[in-house]
Amino acid sequence: MAKTSTSSQNRSGWGDIRRRLETFDRTSLLGLVHDLYQASPANRRFLHARLLPSTDAVEKYRRLVADAVYPDPFSRRRVSLRDATTAITEYRRSTGDVPGTVDLMLTFIESGTEQAADLGYGDEAYFSALERKLDAIAKAWADLSAEARAEAATRLDWVRKRAKVVGWGYGDYVEDVVAALVNGGTSKSGS
Repeated sequence: MAKTSTSSQNRSGWGDIRRRLETFDRTSLLGLVHDLYQASPANRRFLHARLLPSTDAVEKYRRLVADAVYPDPFSRRRVSLRDATTAITEYRRSTGDVPGTVDLMLTFIESGTEQAADLGYGDEAYFSALERKLDAIAKAWADLSAEARAEAATRLDWVRKRAKVVGWGYGDYVEDVVAALVNGGTSKSGS
């Protein structure tokens, strides 16, 4: 019987949670949100970004992304593209801020390109992750204001120049995508 109970708990979804939440009064709901806030730094960042938006929010996420992609080479921190991607996704979900999300993806690419150029770091999976972020920027390009596109183009031009010293075909890929974005607004890889 306990096995069935565990099995049904595994199949619970948002609908079950929503029905349960609808029974909560204001005090119980605030208590739950407080417990979630206390449970993890990620929850705190999410709630701050969603409920207390500020210019500092993107900066906090930018630091998380840069430190995950290119940690201090003398530290014992490992490179974690997954943690960087999680931070970007968390920011996007909590704010819906497309320019801020593109800013974080640019930080991911800048940090990764710099690490590859400085330390010769990277392999096929690493460069594929950088290329996927570049493709995501290309997909979001049309949703950016002219000012945000101009700022992104400046940062992408730096990446393009820096990527020329990187192997694995990465420099050529960046060159093609950036040229397409800057000259035409879309890229063949983002289509």
